[in-house]
Amino acid sequence: METFEELQALWRNQTTAPRISVEDLMRRVRGHSRKHLTIFAAKTTAVAVLTGVMLSVLRGSPAALAGALLVAAGAAVTLGVDWMAHATLARLEFTAPAAGFVSAALQKLRRLARPRPVQYAGFLAGLVAGLNVMVAALLHGVPWEWRLAAHLFLSMLAIVAGWVGLRVRARRFERETRPLIERLEAFSAGGAEGSE
Repeated sequence: METFEELQALWRNQTTAPRISVEDLMRRVRGHSRKHLTIFAAKTTAVAVLTGVMLSVLRGSPAALAGALLVAAGAAVTLGVDWMAHATLARLEFTAPAAGFVSAALQKLRRLARPRPVQYAGFLAGLVAGLNVMVAALLHGVPWEWRLAAHLFLSMLAIVAGWVGLRVRARRFERETRPLIERLEAFSAGGAEGSE
C-alpha cells in the first residue's frame, strides 16, 4: 500500500483534463454539418446523373422507364430524409447560450445514429420494385425460369446493398459523429470554458 505522501504527491502532480471551449464545439458542429451537406450534394448529383442515364437508355420501354423512376424515387426519399436531419443540425442557433446549444446539438446528433425506418424502407421498396419492373419489361421474351432467377437475384442484391449501406453508415457514424457527441457530452458534464 502506498504511503500518504506518495498519494499526496500523485494527487498534486496529476494533469487536469483540457478544457473545451464553446467556440471549438461550435466550429466542430458547423464543420460536421458542412461535410455531410456536401456529401448529400454529391449523392444527389450522382442519383440525378444515374437517373438521366437510365431514362435515356430505357426510353424505348415505358414500363422500364417506370421502373427507373421507382428506383430514383426510392433514392430521393432516402436522400431527402437524411438531408433534412442534417440540415436541422446546420440550422442550430449558434448564438444561443452554451447549455442550450449543446443540448440541441446532442439531441440532433443522437438521432443520426440510426436512420428512420421510412428512409431505408423507401429506398429498398423503390429499388426492389423498380428493378423488378425493369426486369419484367426488358426480359419479356426470356423463359420464365430466367426471369424468375433475375427477379430473385436483383431483389436479394438490393437487400444486401441496403444492409451493406447500413453497416457503412454505422461505421461512419462511429468514426465521425461519435467523437463529436463525446466532446459535447464532456462539455455538458462540466468541462466548459466560458459556458453560460
